[in-house]
Amino acid sequence: MQDSRRHLFGALALAAAAVVAGCAQSGGTATDVSPAIAPSLEAGTVYERVVEALGGRAALEQYTSAHAYGEFSLPAQGIQGDVEIFTAVPNLFLVQVDIPGIGTVRTGYDGEVGWTVNPATGPMIMEGNQLDQMRQQADFLGPLNVEAYVDSASVVEETEFGGKMCQKVRVVTKWGEEYFEFYDVATGLPAGSIRTQESPMGGIETTSVLSDYKDFGGILGASRTVQSMMGMDQIITVNTVEYDTVDSTVFELPSEIKAMMR
Repeated sequence: MQDSRRHLFGALALAAAAVVAGCAQSGGTATDVSPAIAPSLEAGTVYERVVEALGGRAALEQYTSAHAYGEFSLPAQGIQGDVEIFTAVPNLFLVQVDIPGIGTVRTGYDGEVGWTVNPATGPMIMEGNQLDQMRQQADFLGPLNVEAYVDSASVVEETEFGGKMCQKVRVVTKWGEEYFEFYDVATGLPAGSIRTQESPMGGIETTSVLSDYKDFGGILGASRTVQSMMGMDQIITVNTVEYDTVDSTVFELPSEIKAMMR
């Protein structure tokens, strides 16, 4: 029973770390084409379409912070709760997943330190690939700043993903990670990814499907993200997004993390 609970909490921690990918402000790692990325011509076209599909550069740059409210659920386990996502320039974020009867899983990044506080496993400071992934996901202007994280990108094929015909893009990060992104051929919008997410339990292959795009303050964002990992589906639904209302103090390190650093 104890191992089962730790397995579940590990999944919750992973969800909190990855939920930013489903936030209205992210929308994949798209950007204007940079020579430093050295993408194929096809990948460059895909990325250009994404920026325009999300609302354009001006729309993505008009805000400095966002606060999203939503719901989190593990349908097979009958677990559901509330999610809050706080993000701000340049690369600050905090995700809180509140599960009734279980507790609150918190994951954050203050621009230098990536961390998580889990009711089952306690506080943890991120290192290595997990910290690199967190830094990438925390970038408030990620759709316009891919060159900071991606070394190369190329279109592999057109294939069905999430019920849509998509362009499959192979991405290689600057820290040597390889994963795949999918973009809707019809709309140019991000459809999801297949990526090994680093977590306290080690690397876990995660398939994320983005859908139900809505206009949040002039920016299109996926209001529904389904993450499949370890035989479980985790559903994250974003209901509302407020812009430029976030107090910077919410990104301060929790006392548990400060104690570990000392």
